[in-house]
Amino acid sequence: MNLRRLLIIVPLLVAAFALTTSGLHYRPVVNAQETKTDSTTGYPTGTKCPRTGTYRATNNKIEIVLVVVAGKPFPPFSDGSKTIWYPVKEPG
Repeated sequence: MNLRRLLIIVPLLVAAFALTTSGLHYRPVVNAQETKTDSTTGYPTGTKCPRTGTYRATNNKIEIVLVVVAGKPFPPFSDGSKTIWYPVKEPG
């Protein structure tokens, strides 16, 4: 009876290992939340703001726009995740 269990369990473990390693192989290296459409530089969460101004961030569901004071760190997104903050172009 132990041999029968072993013949059933070993192929299942091999299949599980193969599926797990192939799943890890195809995971994304970088989880980009936003694609840049212009040449404007973005600032990641936690970096110091170089200039007081209005900045925006999005997670493809909502967009947050806020004012950040020079020298203060950029905050995390509203859900607590890290994001990239882009300056909002002033009209005119």
